[in-house]
Amino acid sequence: MASGKAVLFVLSLCWPMFLTGASIGGEIPVEASGKGEQNLSRPIEAKKSSQTDGRQLVITTGRCVGLTQADAESEAERTATENRIKVLRQMARELAGAELSSSAVVTEWAWLTSQPGVTQKVTKASNVKDYGWTAEQEITVTIPYSVLSEWSARLKAYRAWYWQKRLLAVAGTIASAVLAVVAMVGLDRMTRGYYRGLVVTVVLLILACVVSAIWISALWLLG
Repeated sequence: MASGKAVLFVLSLCWPMFLTGASIGGEIPVEASGKGEQNLSRPIEAKKSSQTDGRQLVITTGRCVGLTQADAESEAERTATENRIKVLRQMARELAGAELSSSAVVTEWAWLTSQPGVTQKVTKASNVKDYGWTAEQEITVTIPYSVLSEWSARLKAYRAWYWQKRLLAVAGTIASAVLAVVAMVGLDRMTRGYYRGLVVTVVLLILACVVSAIWISALWLLG
């Protein structure tokens, strides 16, 4: 009877962890936000380029306002980064249905811009107005179709690994729970039930640490 109660208690403890782990990692698209007159110029564009036989991305920030030139330029840089994250995640969904994490966005952007044939042009401008400084930034990236094809395959592999990590984490959590139950039953028999409360508490604390380590490794340390 004590073993059965221990099993039910461990399963009730681990079930919320399964649900939490399965839902963690879904990325929320980052919307560009800013101050003042920001985003008054043309938005992000993605279009085909017949001259380069590829896809051209035009990422603009609009006019970003600051009290000083450094403030305005810093705001423009921040907005350009947010827009770049947004457009890269959108492209990943279109090409392979992949949801990129924040770290994956940085990795994939670095990989894309380092490929042969990919060109990146950054245009910056700043002006002083009666109400302060304004700064704008435009990023134009041209990606050949051959690189897009290779990136699509890379994204599909990333998506497969994305789900494999979570399945491995679920399997590790289940295995840890089973081992915890076995340990509690064995220790309870060894102590003849005299230290049952202490045994259950210690084993559950160890189980919680192990499960937390499994999910942290799966969701963050492994990319």
